[in-house]
Amino acid sequence: MPGMHPLRLPLLVVAAMLAATSVHATTVDIGHPAASQPPAGNWATREQLHACLDLEASLKERSRAIDAANAVHQKMYDDVQAEGARLQAAQEELDHGSSSAVKRFNKLAQEHNQHVQRLNQDAADGLPATNAYNDDRTAYNAKCGGRTYRAEDLEAETKERKRATAASGV
Repeated sequence: MPGMHPLRLPLLVVAAMLAATSVHATTVDIGHPAASQPPAGNWATREQLHACLDLEASLKERSRAIDAANAVHQKMYDDVQAEGARLQAAQEELDHGSSSAVKRFNKLAQEHNQHVQRLNQDAADGLPATNAYNDDRTAYNAKCGGRTYRAEDLEAETKERKRATAASGV
């Protein structure tokens, strides 16, 4: 190509390569920039914030009580499991010819069965509290989960709660 500037050919090649690669490029629609705050009508009120924080605190306290009850139940379960293992070992070593040994073993087995029944009753007794907690947690999430609060309301509510905790000596 006579008369063409020596740098023009490499520029055309680069331009052609860029055009070829842009055919396969994926464009991303980023839409509109996210608003830093929701529209004014979407803010939760201070009263709603207060109610949601009260519910949350109540749920945390109930969760701690359920966790404590579950720890006691787990200890009971572990004890019953260990007792069952000891009973199994005693049965393997049992002198079936000795009526007194059989009576002692039967007494141990009867006690173990009572412990199993208590364990099962403890599990059944704990279900209503756990189910109620789960239902209340679901209701809390539905009521409070999607709320947007003003930072100044949250700060004020947090300060009030800290003052109340300090005044109660907790």
